[in-house]
Parts: sequence; structure tokens; C-alpha cells
Amino acid sequence: MEYQKILEEIKNRLDIVDVISEYIDLKKTGQNYKSLCPFHAEKTPSFFVNPSKQIFHCFGCGKGGDIVTFIMEYEKISFIEAISILAKKAGIEFEPLKKSISNFSKEKLYEIYEQATYYYMEQLKNFERARHYLKNRGINEETIKIFKLGYAPPERESLYNFLKNKGFDDNLINSSGLVSNNCDFFRNRIIIPIHDLTGKVIGFGGRLIDSTAEIPKYINSPDTPIFKKGENLYGFWHAKQYIREKGYVIVVEGYMDVILCHQYGFKNTVAPLGTALTQEQLEKTKRILNNLKKFTNKVLLIFDGDEAGITAAQRSLLPLFNGGFTVKIVLLPEKEDPASFLQKYGEKAFKTYLSKALSPVDLIIKTYPQKKLNEGIRNFLNLLSHLKDLIYRDELLKELSEKTGVNEVTLRDELKQIVSAKTSKKERIKIKEYSSSKEEEILLRIILSYPEKIDYVLERIKIEDFENLLIKNIFLKIKELCEVNQFSLNGLLNLLNEEEKTLISKLIVDSEIEEELVFKILKDCIKSLALKSIDKKIKEVAKLGDEKALGELIIIRKNIIKNCNE
Repeated sequence: MEYQKILEEIKNRLDIVDVISEYIDLKKTGQNYKSLCPFHAEKTPSFFVNPSKQIFHCFGCGKGGDIVTFIMEYEKISFIEAISILAKKAGIEFEPLKKSISNFSKEKLYEIYEQATYYYMEQLKNFERARHYLKNRGINEETIKIFKLGYAPPERESLYNFLKNKGFDDNLINSSGLVSNNCDFFRNRIIIPIHDLTGKVIGFGGRLIDSTAEIPKYINSPDTPIFKKGENLYGFWHAKQYIREKGYVIVVEGYMDVILCHQYGFKNTVAPLGTALTQEQLEKTKRILNNLKKFTNKVLLIFDGDEAGITAAQRSLLPLFNGGFTVKIVLLPEKEDPASFLQKYGEKAFKTYLSKALSPVDLIIKTYPQKKLNEGIRNFLNLLSHLKDLIYRDELLKELSEKTGVNEVTLRDELKQIVSAKTSKKERIKIKEYSSSKEEEILLRIILSYPEKIDYVLERIKIEDFENLLIKNIFLKIKELCEVNQFSLNGLLNLLNEEEKTLISKLIVDSEIEEELVFKILKDCIKSLALKSIDKKIKEVAKLGDEKALGELIIIRKNIIKNCNE
């Protein structure tokens, strides 16, 4: 594929140490460089970069791979997007996304949204009422610039004419979601750009300046090939760095809540677009939660403290538990949202409320009156049955027992019954696992450190007999490259998936085997693997009672031992 050639060229031009140094501070230690890991919180550096092999690996969280893997993990973007970023750094033209009509249209849509953002921002400068509205909402000039807030004039063809003058095709303009039949979608509204995780504007939210009963206060631009409302979080682009630093994310309900939270220093704040994180929207929010999980598994929900807010908070627990998140809930005074609260009471009062966040157990107790508490407990146990984090589940069970007075053993028995009822026999036996084989891993480590030994190893092993499926797949790809005389570490990495790259990076960055011991270790591993394979066959044949075949296998076993000892 063409991207492999591009990838080779990128790796020839860029050094992994230089690239990673743009994101984190690296310090030389022996042959490697080390740092605190950017992917998990730690006090002692366990993140290593090996310049000779152009690989990184963290021995704390296990993440590892090549230069592309790092960009994908750090920026939380796709493979193609990472290649695009690195190609730009390397001064290489990279145009694969423009080969199909649909992808070409996507690139043009990005251009239209970029131009529209600029247009709306310029309009805001010239429209005093819109600026006055933002000022009344407590939004300052710096925040307007950071979030690229704008204004859509009331004229019907204002944006359309602007885009036409910029040279965009009529059909493209009218399919952008911003214009329909040459008529602007947003008119007389504050415009709030929505960014993807790479910082590109993919959609807009529009807020009426003059609220009326007939027209919705907020609207979002329609879904397009680059924007799906139910699959994005507002403010994620601005918040992702701070989410990683703080270790948790604040989830609020609206655009203005996000904007004011950031302005007051709570920069790890995001909001769903157009829907709460509820079970009814679970399928639509899976991508949201998957993206969020890459940065943190801790969520702080903020809701209005009235009945509707409490209900919404409770309904949010299921999809978050299902997604493997730990959750706390802040209930503000009735009729207050984060934006209004911050304006009235300021940062310190808001921090105080955050410090009083409720656990899910507190929320259930608050939701159900004493006479209906048993019903609430059963409902909560049902929620816990969806929780993937078993340690967190255990903590909540203990807390539930302490705060309700119900015996912990009783709660565990009840939960066990719920889980058992939900788990079908098919699901119980459907377990994916990789069997471990020390010899297979050692062989892989040796040929990565000493590529000249690859032919020796491949001639003496049977890859199909490998027990560890991950290592087996890596060896098959190594063999594939060797058969066409194209083996190189970079070439191998280009063929591997992320799980395989992680293993490779760990083996490379970890301590290498001393050269004088390599040959002896190779022979021992090959002998051990051969004996494992033949012993397995002997056991199978013995069960069948085939004495002739059994005798032949025993002879083969003796020859293996003899040949390996020579």
C-alpha cells in the first residue's frame, strides 16, 4: 500500500526522540531516553525511548510502539491522521484521503467550515448586540478568541455569498449543512464552533440572541460526513490536555457551561451535544465514551439539583458504568447551572461544590425516600452488574452496606444472582486468551536484537505450533518479510497492529540478551519448543492407542534431544 512507502520515508526523515521531545521532556539514560509517562499518572519515570530501534515503551502502563503509535496515542487520532501530522513534520506531501470522491468532499467540507468560522468571527466584531449578549453572559474577550465564538447575521444569504466569493461550488456549499437552497442555516445567532480531537472545526452550535417560544434557543448544524452530533463532545479539543493532567473530566450539559467553566479555570470540562449520556442514547454515545476513556476513566457529572437534574444524573450512571468509568456527581442549587453559578458566586464557591461531590451510592440514597430504599438498592445492584471495574464495584458495595445498614454478604449474594441471570452459558465460555510461552518470547527478543539470527531460527521452528497467538502472528509476519528479502524493524512495525507493536516495543526497550549467550539460549529454546510439540502429539496418539505411531514419535523425540545436544 502507498502509505507504507510514506511511512518508510517519514521514519527516514524523523527521529523518534526529536518528535516525542516536542510533547514531553526526555532525559538520556544509558542508551535510552526516559521520562514520566504521558499516558498515565506516575511519580517515577517508566517511559523509555530507544533511539537505535526508534521505539518507545512504558513499563508502567504497558503502552509502546513506534513514532506513529505515539502520535496516535498522544493525540487520540486515527492512523491516517497520525501519518498526516508526521508527514507534515517531515515535509512530505501526503494526499491519500483525496483519492475517493467522498474523502475529497470531506477535505472540502473542512475548508468550508474553516472559512465559515473565520466569517462568523468577523461578523461578531461588527455586531454590537451579539457582543453585548456575550458580555452579559460573563464571557470575556480572551474566551471569545479561544473558543472562536462568532455571529451569524440575520440576512438569508450572507454566508452563502461569502462562500461563493471564496470559490466554493454551489453543490458543495448546499451540501455542507450550513446552507440549504442558497439560504443560510444559522441566522441571528451566536455561533459556537465544534472541534474534533485534531482541532478541526467540524460543526457549529447556534444560540439565539432573542429567545422566542416559536424557535429553539439552541440548534446544531446538521450531520455531515465530518460531523455526527451524537458522537462528539463539545470542548473536548480544548479540554483534552487538562483532562490528562487533572486525571478526570467534568461533564456538564451545555455550551455556555463549558465555556464559562474553562474561563474560570476548570479547563477539563466538556458537554455532550444535543443529548445527555443516557441509556436510551447508549449506542450513539459509545464512540464518545470510547474517546473519553483514552484520556481518563474518572467522570464528575454536574447537574441542577432539582428533581429533573437528579433523575438525569441517575440515568447517566448506566452508560458510564458500562463504559468502565468511575463516577461522582455534583448537584448545584435548584435553577442553577455551572455558567450561572460561576457568574453569581465565582470560582471558590464552585470549587466548594465540587469538593462535596456525591458518590453513586449517595445519589441513590438521595433519590429514594426511606420507605422505597429497598427498591433503590435493587436498582443500584442492577447498575453495578454492568460495572466493568471490579475493584470499583467492590468499593461501592461496601459503601452501600455502610450507608444503608444492609449486610454486605446479602448485597453480594443479590448481585451475584443478578449477574448470573444476565450471563448466558455462551458468554461464560467465550473467553479470549493468549497462552504464555517463555521460549517463544525469548526467541522473539533475540531476533529483534540480533536480526542476523532470523534465518537460523525460522529454519528450526514450526510457527504453527506456537501457543502464544500474539507471538505466532508476529513470527508469521517476520517470515513473510524474510521470504521476499525485505525484513527490517520498520518494515515489520508497518505490518503490526497496536497490540503487536506494544509487545515488540517492550521486548526491545527491555534489557537485551548478552551476545555471548545468544547461541546457547537459542538452542535451548528451540529444543524446548520442539519437545513441547512432540510431547503434545505423543499424548494425543497415546489416547488413541496407536502403538506404531507412538513408537515413531518416541524415536523422533530421542532424535530431537540428540540433535540439540550436538
